[in-house]
Amino acid sequence: MEGSEKRLAELDRILINGTEREINERIRLLRSEEPFRGALTLLALLYDKTGNQNIKLEITNLFNDMKEKSAMAEVIESLSAVSKQESRAMLVSSCWQSGLDYSEFALPLAEQFFSGDYMTSLECYTVLDTCAGSISDGDRIKIILRLQQQIESWETPKQKLAAELITLLKD
Repeated sequence: MEGSEKRLAELDRILINGTEREINERIRLLRSEEPFRGALTLLALLYDKTGNQNIKLEITNLFNDMKEKSAMAEVIESLSAVSKQESRAMLVSSCWQSGLDYSEFALPLAEQFFSGDYMTSLECYTVLDTCAGSISDGDRIKIILRLQQQIESWETPKQKLAAELITLLKD
């Protein structure tokens, strides 16, 4: 674990103090390394705060290309760490892009649907659609009930999306 803490501290130092080139090189290097706990959250936080579109693109590409099941929980946890809807939409989109089954995370994804803007909700819908067959009955019921309770509070486009999600989860 100590090695992991050192790697995380070094990554944090580069992400905070590094030049654009150093940051992009470090992000590319992460692709070939064994994933270590906390790295994805640091990248999500950098995405959330930087205005540098090149760095954002590198981070987006890394998240979209991730195929490691061991990283799934940290991607979901990172949703709570970021503050901007754009960052949440990118993270949720990466769940779909990965091709992994996120059904065990249906409740936190639904939570993002409830609290997110339309684009974030659309990304959540896409992920839930791809794994709907694997979502537990208990989670389905919880999500449907909450959707039914909140649907009237949203703008029309999100209401339509919620109605589609209800239909999808009932099938």
